[in-house]
Amino acid sequence: MGDVPYVDSTDFGVAGGSSIFKTSQSEIFSRLIKELQEAMDNLEEKKNESLRDVNDFFFVSRDVARILLADIYMYQGNYLQAESLLAKVISGGFYMLDSSNYNQKETITDLYNNGSGTETILAVRNGVMTRSNISLGVPSLVPLMTYTDVLLSYAECLCKNGRTSDAEIQLNKLVTAKELQLSGVTVLDKIKSARLQLTLYCDVNFAFLKRTGLAKEVYGVENYRLLLPIPQRDVIAGGISQNTGY
Repeated sequence: MGDVPYVDSTDFGVAGGSSIFKTSQSEIFSRLIKELQEAMDNLEEKKNESLRDVNDFFFVSRDVARILLADIYMYQGNYLQAESLLAKVISGGFYMLDSSNYNQKETITDLYNNGSGTETILAVRNGVMTRSNISLGVPSLVPLMTYTDVLLSYAECLCKNGRTSDAEIQLNKLVTAKELQLSGVTVLDKIKSARLQLTLYCDVNFAFLKRTGLAKEVYGVENYRLLLPIPQRDVIAGGISQNTGY
């Protein structure tokens, strides 16, 4: 993540005019951390059923805020606080591993048809997208938060915090539930192997590869692509510069 346009007011279109300015990464994270910490005081401690209950999609459970906050802490290298948050998600007991593999069409189709799964924390359904009368091949459902990812992130935290044997225990849970064969010598190598087999097409995978310095190796991308492009409409509306390389 780099410096990006950040609008946190619903009055932007009226009071803010058409100017959009880049906000620093550190300031954005600072705001988000404060807002997520405050949100956890007001969110329910429950299983999140975002695909079955529209209320759970808009009024999420406390675990959703915990996972988002843990993601920010991991990005910042604050693995101790991230570990604590993810441990609470696990100890809550609302979710459990199953044989889901988010690289496979069958898993996505089952989630779309059944409305949930034992691992599903937050997901969204997609409609058909078209551009110039051409239908685009987008997934029917995008799993944004899963119990698989929680355990993989938790194992990463344990590894970074020097508890490699405990991290291996978390990985072994996934190996058993999903019949995986993991490659690699280090714990991070094994987490990468698991992610490439299970979550290659999930948004969270790139974040893991980027924060662990593995994105260029796995995706073969140039340095500038470690930052995503700013939407062109924001560049035009705000008169700001695009990220270098795009």
